[in-house]
Amino acid sequence: MTDAIIGYGTTVEVQNGETTPGWEFIGEITNITPPNESVDQVDVTHMESPGRTREFIQGLIDPGEMSLDLNHVPGSATDDLILEWRTSGETRSMRITYPNNVTETFPAFVLGYAPSGVAVADALTATLTVKVAGAIVRGVAS
Repeated sequence: MTDAIIGYGTTVEVQNGETTPGWEFIGEITNITPPNESVDQVDVTHMESPGRTREFIQGLIDPGEMSLDLNHVPGSATDDLILEWRTSGETRSMRITYPNNVTETFPAFVLGYAPSGVAVADALTATLTVKVAGAIVRGVAS
């Protein structure tokens, strides 16, 4: 039997920019592309590298970016939150909570918020892209 789960029920929250921070849900999410970490490679080749072969060591981890596709509702709480966050230029904590209560929390700032075109018989959508600005901490929701 598999332990696979579906994405339905996954939530994303961001801390508001107030003096007493609280978590605010980003609503109407239809797709999440979670952060995708990569590791830099550092060239350490030297004059005596065996067999004239380049040598590498691992460098720093780049936590990457995250994107959210959502139903765009102009003037909604989510729309206002994202616009305020983008305008503030702040790095804020974000948290993904998966249906099995595993969480990933990390600092992030807004790279882009792009509403799509407006069609007569189609939903308004937008994409929020954030830069993950530090380590991703995995935990379990309480």
